[in-house]
Amino acid sequence: PYGQPPSLQQSSIEIPMGPPPAKVVSTATIVPTAYPAAPGADAMWSPAPAPIHIPAPAPPPAASVPTASGRPPWISDSSFAQKFDPSKTTTTSVKVQPLPQAAPPPPTYIPNPTQAPPAPSPAYNPSPVSAPAPFPPVARGVAQRAERFAASSRTPLCAACNSIIRGPFLVALGRSWHPEEFNCHYCHTSLADVCFVEEQNNVYCESCYREFFAPTCARCSTKIMGEVMHALRQTWHTTCFVCAACGKPFGNSLFHMEDGEPYCEKDYVALFSTKCHGCDFPVEAGDKFIEALGHTWHDTCFVCAVCHINLEGQPFYSKKDKPLCKKHAHAINV
Repeated sequence: PYGQPPSLQQSSIEIPMGPPPAKVVSTATIVPTAYPAAPGADAMWSPAPAPIHIPAPAPPPAASVPTASGRPPWISDSSFAQKFDPSKTTTTSVKVQPLPQAAPPPPTYIPNPTQAPPAPSPAYNPSPVSAPAPFPPVARGVAQRAERFAASSRTPLCAACNSIIRGPFLVALGRSWHPEEFNCHYCHTSLADVCFVEEQNNVYCESCYREFFAPTCARCSTKIMGEVMHALRQTWHTTCFVCAACGKPFGNSLFHMEDGEPYCEKDYVALFSTKCHGCDFPVEAGDKFIEALGHTWHDTCFVCAVCHINLEGQPFYSKKDKPLCKKHAHAINV
């Protein structure tokens, strides 16, 4: 109808609000070359400089050929977007040189390798040699003497020169020696007819051993030649390490220390131990004991003198220095 005004119509322009959609960046690297200016293009325009790119150790790609129009390939090539679609995955094979490995360890150096003796031929059949009897060990510092043997059909090897002995020889330390080569290791004195002492796998005369190796006795302060007694972190003559009370050598028996002096078992008990007043035996370490009536008792020895009931922890009476229970407190004969 003509009486109504015409309806208003409005046009709207949508402006996107908020952050722009995320851009998809391709992982491919494109290295454009210098393109010549297009005919008729503005002389002031020039392509952006190429980014610095260090290619992987792979065959260099073929040089890209600029299009005739000189425009970038992502503009001139209509299939460029499909070739470099971000959703596509590209696998690149790079040949990596293997790392150098360490050299193998050198073989163990053996100055004089021992070789197995060759097997005897069937024509050769040596007679079996009996092994020498084991040499009995001798205490350190004990003087010994070599045994002399006359020449015989026996031909032993000398322990000094490792040569066959043809003539008289000596036997000492379970080995054979030329008489002229059995000498002191220090002064080279002949030991064929005198005593010697072994020390550190060598033989010495008694004078050299006394000067260089013999220990000193803690009591008499003289050199110990022969058997040595080790006690209290010191060395002693076996005849010098004796009981401080009776003077008898200890040998291999036990001893007790009191005020810095050693005592044998018998003298230590008699002089220093606490004795039980009931049994007259010593109260040793770890024993349970009771102190009563001015004496020390084993817990099992503190009993009534009449009925022998144990009085440990019980009330008791005493008569003539003896404990009594309550029942026998008035006993006459104790």
